[in-house]
Parts: sequence; structure tokens; C-alpha cells
Amino acid sequence: MKLINILDENIIYPRSNFDTKEAVLNGLVELLNKENYIDSSADFLESVYEREHEGVTGIGNLLAIPHGKSEHVIKPGIAITTLNNKVNWESLDEEGAQIVFLIAVGVENSKAHLSLLAQIARKLSDDEINAQLLKAQNTQQIIQILTS
Repeated sequence: MKLINILDENIIYPRSNFDTKEAVLNGLVELLNKENYIDSSADFLESVYEREHEGVTGIGNLLAIPHGKSEHVIKPGIAITTLNNKVNWESLDEEGAQIVFLIAVGVENSKAHLSLLAQIARKLSDDEINAQLLKAQNTQQIIQILTS
């Protein structure tokens, strides 16, 4: 599964004003539900929090990649937000998060989610790309940055 093939402007929220980790996760899960990527916000959110309890999903450099594997995923997707202000998020560098990619995959797609995690981490290990994402004004700019 390739990142470029899974990006959907309907589940990308640039320059959001979420002010807590919980608000970010709730908002992104609702986007996934609204666009029919999942069939139950509550159940999918529970799988995301279960994963959060296993270990940090903030990988540093203001980036967090929370993810949930659930039978409530209708189709794989990545909900993305860039935040106007960073939020507290358990991360490897203890700096919080300002760019969040929430990966939704079915339980049968565990290898796909690992591939997506690796692709995102590789792409966003570049400080310049992160800076461009934070400056992006709309979903099309975010997609362009991620696919260039």
C-alpha cells in the first residue's frame, strides 16, 4: 500500500485549532467516520487509545502517527491535520506534536499499516518537508508536499 494512493483531501484538515491530543484524535476519527472509512467512531477510537497505551506515537520533530487496527475500518485511510499550535503529545523528543497522521487499517491489514508508518516516517524525517506542511494553507498543498 503506497502513501500516494491513500491520500484523500476529504480527510485532511490543515491549520486546525485542536488544543489537546484528545481533541485531535476525536476530530480525526470523526472525519474518518464522516467519509465512511470507519463504521463506528467510538469503537475505532478505542482501538487508537489501546495502541496509545502500548507506547508513544509521537516520533519527534513535532510529528505524531497514531494508528488503530480495527474490524470497524471499512477501507484503509490516513486522516491528517496540521495544527496552528503544538499540543502535548507523548513523543520521543518530548516536544509534543503539530503534525498528526492518524492511520486507520483493518485487522487483516497489519502489514499495510507498517508499510504506511515507514513511508510517513521516511518522508517526514526531512525538516524542510515538515516546515512546508506547517505552512500549507489547504489540503491540495499538503497532498502536493507529500507526493513530491
